[in-house]
Amino acid sequence: MSVTHIVQLPFPSTSEPQPDLVEYYKLYEKEFARDFPEFFIPAERLWEMPLWVAHITAILDELGVESSFADLSSARSADECLSRLTEVSSPGDAVLISPLAQNFDLALTVSRALKAAGRVTVLGGNMAGLATPGDTSRVVRGQVGVEQLRDALRPGTDRVFSIASRAGVSARRITWAPSYRHLTGYSGHVPLLRLNASHGCLYKCGFCGDAWSRQLTLVDVEALKREVDQFAALFPETKLVYIGDKTFGQSKEAVRNLLDVFRDRPGYRFIVQTHVLAVNQSVLNAMAELGVMAVELGFESADTEMLRSMGKLSRGLDHYRDRLAAIDGQGMRVVLNLMGGLAYETERAHSETMGWLEKCADLIWLANLYNFVPYPLVPDFPALKPRIFNWDFSQWREDAPVVFTPFHLTPERSWRLFLEKVELMTGLVASRHA
Repeated sequence: MSVTHIVQLPFPSTSEPQPDLVEYYKLYEKEFARDFPEFFIPAERLWEMPLWVAHITAILDELGVESSFADLSSARSADECLSRLTEVSSPGDAVLISPLAQNFDLALTVSRALKAAGRVTVLGGNMAGLATPGDTSRVVRGQVGVEQLRDALRPGTDRVFSIASRAGVSARRITWAPSYRHLTGYSGHVPLLRLNASHGCLYKCGFCGDAWSRQLTLVDVEALKREVDQFAALFPETKLVYIGDKTFGQSKEAVRNLLDVFRDRPGYRFIVQTHVLAVNQSVLNAMAELGVMAVELGFESADTEMLRSMGKLSRGLDHYRDRLAAIDGQGMRVVLNLMGGLAYETERAHSETMGWLEKCADLIWLANLYNFVPYPLVPDFPALKPRIFNWDFSQWREDAPVVFTPFHLTPERSWRLFLEKVELMTGLVASRHA
């Protein structure tokens, strides 16, 4: 009987991190541990468990398909990946791969070799749209579910599977719980667990890799309970949970479900992410009731007109600061998801952003720092594709220079401005440890 192998490939950024960001995240880890003593940043390992593995495992269980997990996140080369996969698989077995940009070329190299060796390779994830028929047996584009994966694994169906989504809140509920049985080796090696009460997002930010869904799909409350029961059984020492919903509060039902699940499961603490427009008193009250300790907010630029042209809505910088103060007033920490490398960034926008960050330093605890990568599912990708000059996917990294020519800056200048943001945040955090 054939086995389906779920594969986690390595990332270049894990073994070759950017030096300025390394220094920043050393301070980040030290500061974070003040509030969360159990927090740490794994060295040369994934920061989190690959949650997609738990999702796919559960779907395969629903289909009655035997699965295995090949964790190659520490592998050093394509040859090592191929050798290990050839050893654990047999001709006719399916091999599921979900790469990001920086390990996409690696995924294609491994897939072609496995395909030639008689394996059925199935490629999904946000880069899958760039694969060609010769690269992989099957391509899955979109959010995969039970029926979609059944079709993709059916013998003799080598083709592209495009899964459409309808805008709005889906009437369908996800009733299966992710299965973590292949991921028990991560116990004690990751600082937090990730939990989703919903998948997708209804906002339409043109630079966001999740805006493609246009849809919000909720997880059934009983499925959430089964998932959290696995947390307690398999990862009993890890009590910090990151709520992976792209916008906490976008669905009142999802929030109610989380409150219901954790009402009789004490001891957990939470980090959530949300949109500034979703931060109202009702949502803040729900965060407090749940036990949220830190709130992440996307902040890409102080140029609100530029952001509006890219689909990111706000009510201006005064309102943004007011929302930061409201979060801080509830006793929760503010963490910004700060993005550089935007296609329409200008010198003026950067200057305004730096000034605003300094002005709000009393409210900003930390920032997660990313440089923009034009993933194919980003809504702005069609407009940016002709401007891409670097198709070496190993360099499509959120800690590396942009691979396209921005509209108002050179790529080199864009990278310099990102590093200035890194320097600013490094200084702000370092000043607390002087």
